[in-house]
Amino acid sequence: MSYNPSLEIMTGNILLVDDLPENLQLLSDLLISLGYSVRSVTSGKMALKTVKVKRPDLILLDIKMPDMDGYQVCQALKADEDLKDIPVIFISALDDVFDKVKAFWSGGVDYISKPFQSEEVVVRLENQLTIQRQKRALQDAIARHKETEEMLYQSRALVTSVLNSVSDGIAATQSVRDPTTGDIVDFRCVVVNPVIAKLFDRSREDLIGRLVLRKFLERVNPALFQKLINVVEANSTLQEEIFYEAEPSGWYQLIAIKLGDGFTVTLRHMPDK
Repeated sequence: MSYNPSLEIMTGNILLVDDLPENLQLLSDLLISLGYSVRSVTSGKMALKTVKVKRPDLILLDIKMPDMDGYQVCQALKADEDLKDIPVIFISALDDVFDKVKAFWSGGVDYISKPFQSEEVVVRLENQLTIQRQKRALQDAIARHKETEEMLYQSRALVTSVLNSVSDGIAATQSVRDPTTGDIVDFRCVVVNPVIAKLFDRSREDLIGRLVLRKFLERVNPALFQKLINVVEANSTLQEEIFYEAEPSGWYQLIAIKLGDGFTVTLRHMPDK
C-alpha cells in the first residue's frame, strides 16, 4: 500500500540516518514527493556532524549501524544542549520490546518497525513535526509577551518620569457607575502626578484606585463634578478657570478630556491672574 503524494504537501527539514542506501532511497523518494526537504547520511558519526552544520526539524534514525548504533547517536544528541530538542524517530527491523524500550530510554520520541507502511511513517513524522511547530509557536508567543512586558515597563517608567517632572497637575480617572441606573456616581483615580496629590494633600499611593474626587469637589467647587460627568457622557472637552483656596492656593486652568469611560485632566497654575 503506497501513500498518495497528491493528497497534501508537507513541510519540514528531515535527516535520514541508515547504513543501507536502498533504505535511504526509499524513504527519501517518499518524503521528497510530499514536499519535505530531505538529507541522508549512512553513519551515526556523519549524522552528528551534519546536524551541527544545518539543524534538521526531525531525524529518522536506524538502530543497527556499524561503528556507532542508533542508540548511541540519539544519546549523543540528547547530551548536546543545542541539539537535544530535535525529535528522533527510530526506524528499525528490531521488533523486540526490549529494543523499543531502549530506544525510548535513549531519547527517541517514537519507534517504527521495518518493514514499514508509507502511511505510518508520514503520520508519525507529521505528528512530531506538528508538536515541534506548536512548541515554537508557544516559545515565540512567550518571547513576544516578554518583549511587550519590557516595552510596557519602559513606557510606564518614561510616563512616570514625565508626570513627575512637569509643573502641571495631571490625572486620569475611571467612571464609577450605579449598577442599577448606570449613572456616574464618582470617579476612580487611576493616574495621579505629584502636583495633583499635593492639591489633595494626600500621597499618590493613597489616591490611586480611590473614590475621592466627588467628596473633594463638594468642598472645592460642587458644580464642577457635574461638568466632569458631562465630559464623559457627552464626549465633550471642558476648559475652565477655577480658584483653589487651600495651599497651593490661586487660580488654575482646568482642561478635562474624555478618555474611555473616564477623563484626563490637566491643571495649570495661573500665578499672574
